[in-house]
Amino acid sequence: MNRVTAQPIPWVFTDMPGILMWTWVSDHFVARIAGAEVTADGANAAAEGEVAPVAATAGASTRFVRSYNWDVADRIRTHDGLPRMLIEGTTTTFEQAENLVREHVGKLYDPALGYRAFSGALANTFTLTDGSSVDVTSMIGTQCAVTVLNPDGSTRTLTGKLSVSGYRWHLTSVDTIMKILPEHAIEITNTTQVAERARSFARTDNYTGIGRIYSENPGLGCTGHPGYSPGTVDHAGEPTCPIHEEGRTARLVS
Repeated sequence: MNRVTAQPIPWVFTDMPGILMWTWVSDHFVARIAGAEVTADGANAAAEGEVAPVAATAGASTRFVRSYNWDVADRIRTHDGLPRMLIEGTTTTFEQAENLVREHVGKLYDPALGYRAFSGALANTFTLTDGSSVDVTSMIGTQCAVTVLNPDGSTRTLTGKLSVSGYRWHLTSVDTIMKILPEHAIEITNTTQVAERARSFARTDNYTGIGRIYSENPGLGCTGHPGYSPGTVDHAGEPTCPIHEEGRTARLVS
């Protein structure tokens, strides 16, 4: 993950034998990052790229850490009187571990509690089924189309106004709210922006105002295919159409 623009986490650092510990205690959770320090052959391993150097405290000598274990535990619903573990993992750098803490705190807890200030865009960043990440912050509250992968390998596209609830996307249409796990999604498109760009740059005499759909039938030289509605042609995912599209249209709406 890259560096994020967010409020600094109020870590409390503890230097223990063999472990560098960063702890963030709030009213609702405890987040920790523990760096496993390399002892005997740390310097040699670092030279070979196997471990990462870290300055434990300002002005201190360089220490070598092989990995960082991070976790977030809940203080609202405890287990045997202790914070209940919610999520944990291991990374090779402190920055990765800190960003994962930011992301999951932002998704686990209600925005009204104020922790989104520490998460930034990571609270709205999700991993799709192909492993790529997408930040949907700019899409929230707009009409979106989400293509999801079905268990049988087929796909379907769902549309509605996007909102985010924890680890799920919600698409709200006239009569229903569809809940989607982003890891089941292949693609998400802001259809509001697509339509606005198309109106600006496409031919307007037969443009429907939706995506790259025109009120004509496919003809010779057309790169589109018959649309869902009779008498329309859809160019979604296709190259620039010399018949229905001009100039920058395809680059903007494809």
